[in-house]
Amino acid sequence: MSRPLSLGRMRAENGAEPVPFELPPHHLVTHGVVVGMTGSGKTGLSIGLIEEAARSRIPVLLIDIKGDLPNLALLFDDAAAYAPWVDEDAARRKGRKVEEVASEIATQWREGLASWGLSAADVAALRSSIALRVITPGTTSGEPLHVLSPLEHRSDLWEVDEEGAREALSAAISLLLRMVKRDPDPARGREHVLLAHLAEKRLRAGETAGLEALVLDLQTPPIERVGALSVDEFMPPRERAALATDLNALIASPTFASWRKGAPLDVGAWMSRDDDRVPLTILSVAHLEDEERMLVLGLVLEQTLSWVRGLSGTTDLRALVFFDEVFGFLPPHPHNPPTKRPLLSLLKQARAFGVGCLLATQNPIDLDYKALSNAGLWFVGRLQTDADRERVVEGLIGSEVNAGNALDAGELSAIIKGLPPRTFFVRNVHSKSSTLLETRWTMSWLRGPMTRKELKKLQTAGLVERPAVEQAAAPRAAARADAPPPPEGWRALYPHPPAAPVDAWSYHPSAAIVARAELVDARLGVRFTREVSVMVPIASGTLDLDRATTFEHEGLDKNRPVPGARFLPYADAAIPARALRSIEKALKEQAMVALRTSVMVNDELELVSQPGETPQMFATRCTAQAQSLAQRARSELVAKHDGKLRKLAADPKKVAAYNEALAKRNQEVHAAESALLRAPAETRTKELAPKKDALVVESFAIVWVAG
Repeated sequence: MSRPLSLGRMRAENGAEPVPFELPPHHLVTHGVVVGMTGSGKTGLSIGLIEEAARSRIPVLLIDIKGDLPNLALLFDDAAAYAPWVDEDAARRKGRKVEEVASEIATQWREGLASWGLSAADVAALRSSIALRVITPGTTSGEPLHVLSPLEHRSDLWEVDEEGAREALSAAISLLLRMVKRDPDPARGREHVLLAHLAEKRLRAGETAGLEALVLDLQTPPIERVGALSVDEFMPPRERAALATDLNALIASPTFASWRKGAPLDVGAWMSRDDDRVPLTILSVAHLEDEERMLVLGLVLEQTLSWVRGLSGTTDLRALVFFDEVFGFLPPHPHNPPTKRPLLSLLKQARAFGVGCLLATQNPIDLDYKALSNAGLWFVGRLQTDADRERVVEGLIGSEVNAGNALDAGELSAIIKGLPPRTFFVRNVHSKSSTLLETRWTMSWLRGPMTRKELKKLQTAGLVERPAVEQAAAPRAAARADAPPPPEGWRALYPHPPAAPVDAWSYHPSAAIVARAELVDARLGVRFTREVSVMVPIASGTLDLDRATTFEHEGLDKNRPVPGARFLPYADAAIPARALRSIEKALKEQAMVALRTSVMVNDELELVSQPGETPQMFATRCTAQAQSLAQRARSELVAKHDGKLRKLAADPKKVAAYNEALAKRNQEVHAAESALLRAPAETRTKELAPKKDALVVESFAIVWVAG
C-alpha cells in the first residue's frame, strides 16, 4: 500500500486528542480543489501537499502564476542556509543584521516542524530525494522553454505515438497562429490546416519544420494538394504571401527570439527521470503578460493531455498536476480561453490514467463549476465575500446531502465564514463525512513570491536543476570549408583569430550594423554625434537578440579568413528579401538602443559633460567653475558694499553702523560663496536618445567570430 499523505490533523472538539489527517494518494485521482482568501493558508496547504506527494514518490507538474511555488527549493536544515535569502533592505530598515534575522527564521521553522514531529533530518531527506526544475518560458531567469519545439524539432512521438505527435504539432501551430492574430482552429482554420500539412511533411521526412523553412514553403509549396483542392485553390498565393509576411515579422521580432530556445516542451520527460529522484517541475509564468500566459499554458496543457492519453490505465496515483491560482483560466460559459478545453479534458479523462489534477484559487466565483463538479476532494478555507461562499456552498451542499450529512447551506456557510487561518473544511467523496483540517507546518520556507533575479539565484546556488545546454531555434547545418557570401549590400568582417590550431575552432556568424546618429538637447545646448557597432549572433536566418553586443569595427575589413578554417552558415539558404529587411530593421533597433547615452548636468553651474568626459573629470571642472564663480561673486559683493563702508569708516561717530554694514557684507559674501561651492555636488544625469529619423547606417555586415 502506498504511503498516505500527512497533511495535518483533524481539528479536535471539546478537548479531545487531535487525530492525524492522512490522505490516501489514490483519493487525488478524482482531482481536488483548494479555495481560500489571502491569508487563509491556501499556499501552505498546497505546498505541504506537494511535499507529501514527493515523499510518496509521486511526480508533480506545477503551474505557477504568482511566483510562490519556487519556495519548494528553500529546504534548509541550518541557519546559515537562510541568510542569503533574507531581504537585506528589510533587515536594515529594522536595524537588524541579516545573520540575526536568518537565525530567528531558522529557529521559527525548526520549532514549527518539531511541533508536527518533523526534524532537520526530514528536510534533508526530502531535499535529497527530489529533482526540482523551474522552467520559465520567454526568459532565462529559470530554465528557458522552447515553446514551439513540437513544431521546430522532430519528436520521437512520430515513431511511437503518431496521434500524440500530431496533437502536439496542432497545439504548437495554434499557438503560432494566435501570436500573429490568425484563426487557430485546427479543424476550420485554413492557415492551420495548410501549416500542419507543410510541417508534417518535413517532420515525417526526418527534417525539422523551423519557421524559416515554413515561410519558404508558403511561398513555394512542396505539396500539390490539400484535401481535394490544389494548394492555390485552397489558399491563393496572395493569401499565402500575407501569412508568410506575418510569420516573418514574428521571426524578426526581438521579443520572439527568447521563445525559441531552451528545454523542449516534453511533459513526459518532465515527469520521469533516469536517477532515483522524484521529478518536481515548476512551470513559472508569473513574469508573463496575461495573453502570453494564456497562449503558453494552453499549449502546455494540450501537451499534458497528449501525454496523459498515452499512459496505461490505473487506479493508483502515478502523477499529479497542480495549477496554482486557476482564476481566469477555467471560466464559466461562454468564455473560452486556450486553457479551458485541455483543463476540462484533463478533469474528465486523466483519472482513468492515474493522473490527478489539483486546482487552487482565491476567487471561486468566476470558475466553471460544471467542470469542478468532477473534483472529488475539496479543501475550503476562509472566503472573504458572500458571493464566494455562496458559490462554494452551492457546489458542496449536494454532495453533503448525498453523503447523509445533516449540514444545510446556512450551517456550511457559517462554518466557512468562521474558519481561522490554516484551517480548511474538507469534503472527500471517498469519505462518509466531512472534517476540519488544521494544516501542518511546511518543510519549505514560505518566503513569498520570487523575482526573476531570485529564480536565477536558485540556479547559481544549486537549489534547482541547472538547464541543459540550450537547444537552438533550429539545428545548424554542418560547418563548411568556405565562407558563405554575405547578403547583397553587406560586407564580411573578420576579427583576429585565436592562436589555437585552425582545426580546433570554427568561424561563427553574427549579423552586424555600423551606424551613427546625432544626439540633441536644445534646452541643455547639447549637440554631438555618436557611432556604434552592434553585432548579434545569427543562425538559420534568426537573430539571437539576447546576445547582442557592441564591438570595435575599425580595421576588421582589412583582415582575411584563416586558410583551412571552417564556417558555420548564418542561414539554411539565401535569406529572402523580406526576411533580410526584417533582420536589418531589428539591427537598427539594436543600434538605436546602443546609441543612447547619459550626460551629466549641473543646472546651478550651467555645465554639461562632454563626450568622453569621465565623472571625475566633470566633477573637477564643476569644482573649478564653482571656485571661479565664488571668487567673482566675492569681488562683486565687495565692490557693491565698498563705497558705503568707506564713508562710514571716515566718520568716527558711525563705528557701530560701520560694523553692522561690514557684518552684512561678510554674511552676503559667505552665503554666496557657500552656495556656489556646494553646487558641484548637485549634479544629475540626463539620458539622451536619438530620434528615429536621425539614424545613419554606415553598413551592415556578417562578422565571422572565431571560437
